[in-house]
Amino acid sequence: MMLTVLDAELLIKQHLGDTPRADHSRFVAHILRMLAPSFSASADFWEVVGLCHDLDYFHTSGNWSQHGLLTVRWLGDSLPAEAQNAIASHDHRAGIQADTTLADMLKAADAIAIIDERLGRSTLCSTDRSKPYEALRRQLGDRSYLSDILERHSEKHRISFDRLLEIVALAPEQ
Repeated sequence: MMLTVLDAELLIKQHLGDTPRADHSRFVAHILRMLAPSFSASADFWEVVGLCHDLDYFHTSGNWSQHGLLTVRWLGDSLPAEAQNAIASHDHRAGIQADTTLADMLKAADAIAIIDERLGRSTLCSTDRSKPYEALRRQLGDRSYLSDILERHSEKHRISFDRLLEIVALAPEQ
């Protein structure tokens, strides 16, 4: 049986507790929930993927090659293969490739969540709209690759930067 949003929230409490990583996961879940209708996908399903994507964060800290993979092992068949692949591939350090729409949007949501946390909501939402990804790259310094990830996946799936910011503006604080 597939996990529900409530099941995923309980797993966050169990594995991430009341930490900034739990807030990050809820932010990513919000982004995915709001993007799902654009792809005729289930909002609940995409939200569950966002909630679960970092469950193993503290267990794999220091061994990032296992990040996402341990979560997939923990969850087993309570998530369909599409969700397992998206979670397993969301961090490039695990060496797993997936290019489904869900996997791409999880990578984009994760990147914008980290950008939001790093730059702050007001800075992110006031990014120069004429060349937003270039502006983000300059502001992110050593984490400029996050802008590249966001640009690659959002442009591939025709999600405008303005639409992303509309969704971020309604997201929970991290």
